[in-house]
Amino acid sequence: MRRLAVTLLLLPGLFGLSLWTGVGPADDWVHNCQVRQAYLDRLEAMEVEVNRMRIQGKSEQEIARAMVPRRNEAKSLVRGKMKVKDVRKLEQRNQARYGSPQGPTIEWMYARHGGNWHEIVEASLDSNAFYDVTCIPWFDL
Repeated sequence: MRRLAVTLLLLPGLFGLSLWTGVGPADDWVHNCQVRQAYLDRLEAMEVEVNRMRIQGKSEQEIARAMVPRRNEAKSLVRGKMKVKDVRKLEQRNQARYGSPQGPTIEWMYARHGGNWHEIVEASLDSNAFYDVTCIPWFDL
């Protein structure tokens, strides 16, 4: 019981040290959240591009064919800032799930969304809410 009480008293302070200085027991978490923020920033820029393409009259299929590879490229770029073991784990998961280490291909998305190009475009702009929630204290909301 004493260990739990000490942990509950010290952990917020240690966590805060990592959050503000980047040095401390949660520095891996801070770094991963910084990487996550960079990825979300890229998705936000992609959303602006999608809206621009729609205004220009591009079809949903054209937009989807441009955005799905771009999303995978965004993942590859931000993964360059991650630890090799973490990247390897993500790539293995993607290979097993999508058949590609970068992420879903346009063919996988087409099959997953039943050929609905609009849904494919929207899915290419979406992020995993669970991972987003784990970094809420870090994100600029």
